Amino acid sequence: MININARVRELIQERKDLRRDRLEHRRLEIFSRFPRIKEIEARLDSTGFSMMSKVIDGSETPDSAVEKIMAENRAFVRERTAILASAGYAADYLDDKPVCSVCGDTGYVKGRPCSCVMNELDGELAADANLSEKLAGQTFDRFRLDCYSPVPDPALGISPRDNMSSVLEICRKFADGFDSPGESLFFTGGCGLGKTYLSSAIAHELLRRGADVLYISANSLFSILEDIHFNRNVSDKSRYLADHAVDARLLILDDLGSEFVTPFTSSELFRIVNNRLLDGKKTVISTNLSIDETEKRYSPRLYSRIVGGYTIIKFFGEDLRWKLKNEN
Repeated sequence: MININARVRELIQERKDLRRDRLEHRRLEIFSRFPRIKEIEARLDSTGFSMMSKVIDGSETPDSAVEKIMAENRAFVRERTAILASAGYAADYLDDKPVCSVCGDTGYVKGRPCSCVMNELDGELAADANLSEKLAGQTFDRFRLDCYSPVPDPALGISPRDNMSSVLEICRKFADGFDSPGESLFFTGGCGLGKTYLSSAIAHELLRRGADVLYISANSLFSILEDIHFNRNVSDKSRYLADHAVDARLLILDDLGSEFVTPFTSSELFRIVNNRLLDGKKTVISTNLSIDETEKRYSPRLYSRIVGGYTIIKFFGEDLRWKLKNEN
């Protein structure tokens, strides 16, 4: 698993080194063109020494020394700015400015990694969580409620859009309260209704907060578990994914029911779900099966654990993939 704090420190140090090199390059460029600016910079750099010298030799009182030195510095800065402006340079061309004005290149804001470094880490975090580039781009902010019909379903008394507005809020609260005790999530509904999208959005949000997340399809996970069980040739990455399905702080198991169900896969699913509940680790499961179909396909034991430890969220409406494809 990627160490967020270590990577943030590395990125910030790289940024500081680059900033230092760029500033040095600019100083050499300007000093070679304008020797007077080099003299001005030397005078500005010696401000503290000049001030102390005047106070120590008794020629100035502290307040008087400060006032005179500051007045001289303002004059030097005005002269430097005028020289730079006459050659088409910005007044702050020789200033050491942070890349990020939000965190000041510390990498953190109120104890959390700043967005400036998390944006650079998105690819690494997604790869570490087994999240594809496409899924990593599916975030809460990009979720489109306008794709869902505002017309109420006669049988349910609520429109798909209003339902998804509530679902979106549940998913946001799940991510916001991830570190607090709470239930896991069980997404159920037909194809193309946003289950995978919102699973990805939860993963993306928690990865950016430094949580340990694993995203994997049911078909991939159970294929790996079968290979391990029957002593087939298994890669180190596959073994890591199998172990991480149990110990990751958040497991997102996508498309449950797409795998070929056997007594072995049913038993392994129960083991993973049960162990994670016992360990207090949260899980998001998405499936095209209804909760009753899940009980029939797997086992009453699994059904009982899901009903008792998961918030069951129903998705309904028309397949949005067809709708979005037609729009495009």
